[in-house]
Amino acid sequence: MKAIRVQKEVVKPVNWGMKMKKSGQLFHYHAWAVEKLLSYIEKEVPQAFSAQIVSVFPSIEETFFHQYEVDLLWYGRMNKEFQGEVKTLSSPGEYRQAFQELHMDIQRFIAESRDLTSLVHYRTSSGEEFTNQRGDLLQHLVNHGTYHRGNISAMLRQQGYIGISTDYIYFLREMDQ
Repeated sequence: MKAIRVQKEVVKPVNWGMKMKKSGQLFHYHAWAVEKLLSYIEKEVPQAFSAQIVSVFPSIEETFFHQYEVDLLWYGRMNKEFQGEVKTLSSPGEYRQAFQELHMDIQRFIAESRDLTSLVHYRTSSGEEFTNQRGDLLQHLVNHGTYHRGNISAMLRQQGYIGISTDYIYFLREMDQ
């Protein structure tokens, strides 16, 4: 298997400042991991993307759709000025482009934020009201992505393909090169 490397230009590191460095780095990891996994699927196993299987979601494509939809949702909660809308996407390349655009917007938002400890009031999809710190919402967005990348790795194995590691430590190593 060939190594899939993510171009650094796609997920550019941002000068986060000391206070928000860890949150920015974790989000940068999230963007890197999504890009790496979609690039792998697009180049190595495109037939696995829309194959119907019995799993958490009926296909890898639908899992990425859910992740994209939820990234939009949580970013909209963090940034009340954001007016994103769910796009119709059908290929790994289209998903890569959509995630890249969204993630660059989120990276700019983090870089321009003065304080990720500010409180965000929001309603869940079921109408419940909650208040959390903006940084906690960002952490949730990253953790949610990690969870579903694990689902996708299992879905690839279920179809007989090996996956690609998107563990945080591999991100750190790749960014140091």
